[in-house]
Amino acid sequence: MYVLAPNQTVEKYPYSIGELRKDNPQVSFPKNPSNEMLASWNVFPVVSTGATYDSATQVAEQSGCVYNADRTRWETSWTIRDKTAEEIAADQQRVQDQIVQATQARLDDFAATKNYDGILSACTYATSPTATFAAEGQYCVAQRDAIWAKLYEILGEVQAGTRPMPTGYADIEAELPVLEWPAN
Repeated sequence: MYVLAPNQTVEKYPYSIGELRKDNPQVSFPKNPSNEMLASWNVFPVVSTGATYDSATQVAEQSGCVYNADRTRWETSWTIRDKTAEEIAADQQRVQDQIVQATQARLDDFAATKNYDGILSACTYATSPTATFAAEGQYCVAQRDAIWAKLYEILGEVQAGTRPMPTGYADIEAELPVLEWPAN
């Protein structure tokens, strides 16, 4: 990424080597011109920098580039704005969906340790006439219900504003009931 900046004044950003060639058809530039050569044409590399902001409530949007005299280089510049209510709601829905999917996967993976297709399959064995299958199915029903009840409690606290929105499944996993088969 480059900037065309005669006298350290941005004329065009972003700017490319292809645009330099197009703007100067009478000049034969090497395939990979050096930064020194580019500078002689008032073209400078722009270092992509990060912005400091709260990603939960703000958005950083690249707004151009500036010359950083302290670092003697061109750097990206950013505009920080507050997220709209719609953006915050969409972020929270995305995180909630990820947490719900991870919770379901955890239950399915647990059931698979006893060769069930998933938690739903295991739960269907709760009324099996075979004692082992019935016990495993009933245990899966109880664990499934306990885990979803705890998850909905956590999400209810978030909606009530008594708890911050988790950033992902890892934030709440330890609060969910432990999944382990009872000893036979």
